[in-house]
Amino acid sequence: MIDGAKAMIGRHRLFEAAVLALAFTAALLVLPGSAHAGTITAGEPSHTSADPRSIVFKVKVDAPAGLQSATLDYKLFNPDTTVGGSQPADVSGGAGEVTVTLETNSPTRYIPIGSRFTYTWTLVDKEGGRAVTPQREFIFLDGRYQWQQKTSGNFTAYWYGDNARNADLALQAAASSTAANEALLNVKITYPIRLVIWRQESEGEMAQVPRSRTLDRETITGGTRVAPDVVHIYDPYGGFVEVVKHEIAHTVTKVAGDGPFAHLPSWIDEGTAVYAQSDPGTEYRSAVDSAVRNDSVTRLRSMTSASNQASRVNVFYGQSWSTVKFMIDKYGQPKFAEVYKAFKAGGDMDAALKQVYGVDQDGLYNQWRQSVGLKPIDFPPETSTVVPQAQGTRAPLGIGTPSAGSSSQAAGGGDAAAAPAEKSSSKLMPAVIVGAVTVLLAAGMGFGAFRLSRKPKA
Repeated sequence: MIDGAKAMIGRHRLFEAAVLALAFTAALLVLPGSAHAGTITAGEPSHTSADPRSIVFKVKVDAPAGLQSATLDYKLFNPDTTVGGSQPADVSGGAGEVTVTLETNSPTRYIPIGSRFTYTWTLVDKEGGRAVTPQREFIFLDGRYQWQQKTSGNFTAYWYGDNARNADLALQAAASSTAANEALLNVKITYPIRLVIWRQESEGEMAQVPRSRTLDRETITGGTRVAPDVVHIYDPYGGFVEVVKHEIAHTVTKVAGDGPFAHLPSWIDEGTAVYAQSDPGTEYRSAVDSAVRNDSVTRLRSMTSASNQASRVNVFYGQSWSTVKFMIDKYGQPKFAEVYKAFKAGGDMDAALKQVYGVDQDGLYNQWRQSVGLKPIDFPPETSTVVPQAQGTRAPLGIGTPSAGSSSQAAGGGDAAAAPAEKSSSKLMPAVIVGAVTVLLAAGMGFGAFRLSRKPKA
């Protein structure tokens, strides 16, 4: 009897202990300063780009304890790098709807139309409660237009309005140019490419990289490779297919030649892109022919980046094309591909040419001069160590500066390129505070080449 009573008392004490433990746990869950799961609720995040120079991100927030902070965290992706950023919203007005406007085209940042984004919002209330919205992904497009898209093989074309025919032509031209340049340079593009097509240059001006007013006024931008996997086409008239072939060639030259040390000099990058066209065009041919007649051609060492003088744009592209054509005709396609491979490995064009052809840039230039009927020039020997090609300022935390290559076209054809710039050698870059970035964000995204040409005189 006594043993039974003791057992009953023991069970009662165990029950009391269990009740006390549950009460203690419940008290811990409501202590001030602990994370209050579910105290912050967020609506469906949204993003708009009514102006292609910015993206507006919004999210509705319900925070009974008061909103302490709301931060937009985003990443941009391409085959070379992942570039990230964070930007806080102004929460001084309390909860409700919070907004962040991310500038995409300014003197300090260029994020091209066609970029692939992911983003989340991190929300914190005044009692320490925290919530993170689900990750959203989107392709950044010019919100002024109603875009349509079509995919064929490795390429997706984006267009609006009555431009469906040019979208089909662009997909065909992109496929043929890729195949031809992969064979020429002995490489393979393994990732999908997006082509964004405006109906005319004026409708795409706000999406273009800012350039000098004089160059803008006197040249036509036909297209630009703005990232390893994104091409812009601004001028779909008179030579549209050639613009696509040119810009797609830049996606292949980047894979074949851009390495961890440097980007291709513009003369070989642009020369290869013009060579990829069905024909260089009357403007390029006549410009280089005139320069040869007057012996006003340019030393290759001075052509690491394209001329910023509108009067020299067509000459630059014409001479670059003529030099590349000479290299392929004289030495053959396999050795031309070897030049690219050697440059990618070492980042030194003189060393690459010597390894494959036995001459440096001056030697190649003189060989080309003789091939067009000009006398060779007796250059003084190089007395100092080879200086790496000019590169742009590197931003904090490893965001590189862009490599250039773009084209512009005058009536009947024509091209020009942007200056080369530095690329990050890392495959994944850490997220950075956007406000600290004072160079083109596109630098880390592999910004590329223009297709420019001189506007015809009135």
